[in-house]
Amino acid sequence: MRTVERNKIDGRHIPGSLGRPEAVAGGMEDVFLLAPFRSRGLTPYLIGVVGALAATLLRFSFHDNLGAHVSFSFYYLAVFVAAWTGGFWPAAVAAILSANLANYFFTEPYWTLWINSTEEFVDLSFFVTVSLIIGGLSEISLRALSRARAAEREKDNFMAALAHEMRSPLSVINYASALSRMSGGEQPYDQLDIIDRQVHSLNLMIEDLLDVSRVTRGKIRLQRKNIDVAVLVAGAIERSKPSIDGHGHMLKVNLPERAVELFVDPVRMEQVLANLLTNAAKYTPDGGEIIVRGRLVDDTVIISVRDNGIGIEPEMLPRVFDLFVQVEGARERSQGGLGIGLALARKIAEMHGGSLEATSGGLDRGSEFTVTVPVSQPAASRGVLAKV
Repeated sequence: MRTVERNKIDGRHIPGSLGRPEAVAGGMEDVFLLAPFRSRGLTPYLIGVVGALAATLLRFSFHDNLGAHVSFSFYYLAVFVAAWTGGFWPAAVAAILSANLANYFFTEPYWTLWINSTEEFVDLSFFVTVSLIIGGLSEISLRALSRARAAEREKDNFMAALAHEMRSPLSVINYASALSRMSGGEQPYDQLDIIDRQVHSLNLMIEDLLDVSRVTRGKIRLQRKNIDVAVLVAGAIERSKPSIDGHGHMLKVNLPERAVELFVDPVRMEQVLANLLTNAAKYTPDGGEIIVRGRLVDDTVIISVRDNGIGIEPEMLPRVFDLFVQVEGARERSQGGLGIGLALARKIAEMHGGSLEATSGGLDRGSEFTVTVPVSQPAASRGVLAKV
């Protein structure tokens, strides 16, 4: 294994950092796609039961005129209200309870659940079937409404994050411009450097937004070629060097002794690794440690970036790759972010036929992001692969 500490890899100067949920937005809530007991509570079931009992009392008031006719019609309102408030399962409970009440009190023979005619069986089956259809349609409507509300919250959170992220560099640019004017133009270089850095930051932000749009619409075309994994890692470290050095992190890089080539788009794959390194630097307290490891397992290259930073809560691990998602507590410690870097990185890895996964021991126990990319035949056929 090649082991390099603090900014060196194969004689090249490199920085270090690791990934963490770059954008786990605290604002987005879970979409209600789960069991109604958990997502909507017991109230809809109670409404269904009360509605069925109320329908029974109402039907009793007309019993002298109706007799055994339209025994089930009065119960549709109870089913509808239960479905409207809770979806399918409350409607099903209301329908079953209503069917038994109607059959027991209002169909002959009275005071029994026995079904003694084909007509009664057809009426009962029709009522239950229609009630379940009402519940199913209401469930679809409630889930769609939940998704719409979650999407609206997600959009609002993203717009707030975008405004915050763009305001910061623009404020710095404005401040640097004011300083330049106050100095009378005698020593403008420091101010110009500040402006250049902030403009570069804005440009990267816009490029990420454009890349997300391109990936979503399938507009990105990979320009593949054979490239050494060490070269990819070195390039990614160079791109993330400002973040790594700015926080004073220790970087360790362990790669195979012999060359391991991948048939990938170098620009895009370097973008993935640089994102993980920059993320790691942001979410690791100053003076932390970041470790990059690369290895070949069968016909797959595995590159991991591990830090000893703030870690990820177990419940957040499934969401760290969602667009515009940021952990509330991590935002202040990471100097913000739009919540698109990890989502974009995973998409690019998947476009190469690979994957990107995250693991963490929990809060303040660091995190690790692992990129898995299959080795294509063009590289393997040239005999440049060496197992670690």
